Amino acid sequence: MSALAHWQAQYAQRSGGAEPAWLQDLRDAAWSGFSARGLPGRRDEDWKYTRLSALERFAPKAPLALTDLPTIAPTDGALLVFAGGRLVPQWSRLPVTPDVEVSNLAAALATDGDALRSRLRLEDPQRPFATLNQALFEDGLWLRLAPGARLAEPLHVVHVGGVAQSSAHLRLLIELGEHSEALVVEHYLGAGTDAYHVNVLAQATLAPGARLRHVTLLTEGPAAIHVGDFRVRVGRDARFESHALAAGGGLVRQDIDVNLDQPGGECSLRGLYTAGSGEHVDFHTRIEHIAPHCRSEETYKGLIGGTGRAVFNGRVHVHPGADKTDSAMTCANLLLSNRAEVDAKPELEIYADDVKCSHGATVGQLDEAQVFYLRSRGIAEAAARELLMTAFARDALGGLDVRLQDAVAALIDARLPQL
Repeated sequence: MSALAHWQAQYAQRSGGAEPAWLQDLRDAAWSGFSARGLPGRRDEDWKYTRLSALERFAPKAPLALTDLPTIAPTDGALLVFAGGRLVPQWSRLPVTPDVEVSNLAAALATDGDALRSRLRLEDPQRPFATLNQALFEDGLWLRLAPGARLAEPLHVVHVGGVAQSSAHLRLLIELGEHSEALVVEHYLGAGTDAYHVNVLAQATLAPGARLRHVTLLTEGPAAIHVGDFRVRVGRDARFESHALAAGGGLVRQDIDVNLDQPGGECSLRGLYTAGSGEHVDFHTRIEHIAPHCRSEETYKGLIGGTGRAVFNGRVHVHPGADKTDSAMTCANLLLSNRAEVDAKPELEIYADDVKCSHGATVGQLDEAQVFYLRSRGIAEAAARELLMTAFARDALGGLDVRLQDAVAALIDARLPQL
């Protein structure tokens, strides 16, 4: 069974469920749009450097049974564990507080479906994987913070791929009230070595003065195909911070869209992507400066080894009237072999006066002078190179919450020998 046939079967199953009529209408419209367009190809500019041949020949196999949760669960804070796109209640912990509402979408649709009606509509139905998620999602997260509320501990969302079903579609909704604050950690990891597909669509809305810190950890299986789409709307004087680590997966694509459409909004995007032999990772970021007096900062770094390939496309769009915009974008890449490849494409489009904007990208290799200096101090060549790689990688995720630094550093240290 091909991927398209598998999705057709999933859609037929969703169509036969006892869901509200409005939700079925959304699914039908999304499936019609996806079927008419199909998978993006080389002529699609957003997918020019990322071919989906692995997905086109994807043959779903019998999924594994989930018998044990890998040791990634946090000791504190709320935890939602999903397997194959479905909540695993026995491994999940939901916070109990009147100011913070956390629920899984399947349960929310059954009890409070009308409240989700407007929230589940897509503003941009043109992206194929977003419409596919709209048609096929089964479960996910719904997080709501009342004005002034604050999550005392991080909210962890863990998804284990390759179990329960070979193609999983997860939907996340995050809503922060005025002057509220939350730290959300998404961790995607895989079970087994067989190919599987994960499709994530996340939407976040920040009311005036709110602050959302978001961390994405991608440690999928070696043959996994992961596609993520994260869309954020930042209110007046609100702030969005993103840290992303791509450290595993056969094909990884991550889209991050930020709309700064109210004065005083800020966003900071930082990430590290890695690719070893046979791996492909693609990060696309888009920051829309629509209102005046907004700031954005973007720093991404890549480590590509073996025959790996990476793509970075960062776009900053300053709209007419967005005066006093302050934006900076940096992308730096290290090629660890003569067969590694990276395509870096920073874009800056300005239609307003009185702005301060910069962008740039670099591609290079480890500095042999630095390697020589470390070797002259008695450090073996392999250790010297790994030391420089570690410094380069950890710098990309500077500013990470102190409670997560050790865990993320351990993931980076485990990843570097694989490149």
